[in-house]
Amino acid sequence: MFAFKRIGVPDVLDMLLVGSLIYALLLWFKRTKAAFVALGLFLMIVVYVIALFAGMYMTIRLFQGFFAVFIVAVIVIFQEEIRSAFERLAVLSLTGGRVKAAPSHRQVEILVRSLGDLARDRIGALVVLRGLDPLDRHVEGGWDLHGELSEALIKSIFDSHSLGHDGAFVVEEGRVSRFGVQLPLSKDFSKITNMGTRHAAALGLSERCDALCLVVSEEHGTISVARRGDLRVLSGLEELQDEIGMFLNRLMPDPSRGVVVGFFTENWREKLGAAAASIILWFLFVGLGGGGR
Repeated sequence: MFAFKRIGVPDVLDMLLVGSLIYALLLWFKRTKAAFVALGLFLMIVVYVIALFAGMYMTIRLFQGFFAVFIVAVIVIFQEEIRSAFERLAVLSLTGGRVKAAPSHRQVEILVRSLGDLARDRIGALVVLRGLDPLDRHVEGGWDLHGELSEALIKSIFDSHSLGHDGAFVVEEGRVSRFGVQLPLSKDFSKITNMGTRHAAALGLSERCDALCLVVSEEHGTISVARRGDLRVLSGLEELQDEIGMFLNRLMPDPSRGVVVGFFTENWREKLGAAAASIILWFLFVGLGGGGR
């Protein structure tokens, strides 16, 4: 029979730390659309654990060497995502996971109404609402503005005679910080078929950070939203307002919801999986080490 080690406070902290790391890894795989990489890694870990308990020493040696190569390959392949993850960690440590300020309800209405008018008149536009991730590394060019968000400003920026009408304008902390900026283009051509450069730019930025990108098509008179590597056309202004509202709620959660409720309702599958994996790993590598201290 197996003799299990008694669980103490250090063991609980150990499982919490490992569970947190696994949870962060799961969110990263989910965000970067690297589900196949996660599945392959999971299968290799399962085979390694089986070989470890079965005493298959040659397989263990091969896997130990392969894991070192695999880690280097993952770092090379996902270097952009890893850099973004460290940036996000630094921002979270400084801001506590919230922005200093966000567009007010009135400013959201101004933005929705202005984009609706531009879509009706078939005038192209590209708007970026910054999330928690820094944007400086992903955007180029443009002009600093730090102006108040207004219909006049939005429509003047995207007027065909404006120097910055082909670029994007960026909203940070409730103000237009820059305009005429260039965004990185997406290479996921399957999502931008029959769409223009603005859509490719919006999708490209959303693949690299947590910003919300809004696009007005001058060809079709539609409004699209890009976030977390997804791009879709909205049905109307009401859906646009809902999308902006949900985005802002993530940046500045409603205190009435409570921290506990938010913790258990957001990404609960990933949290449950991370907790289960942490407990299983503890029993496999520590708990079977013997009973008592």
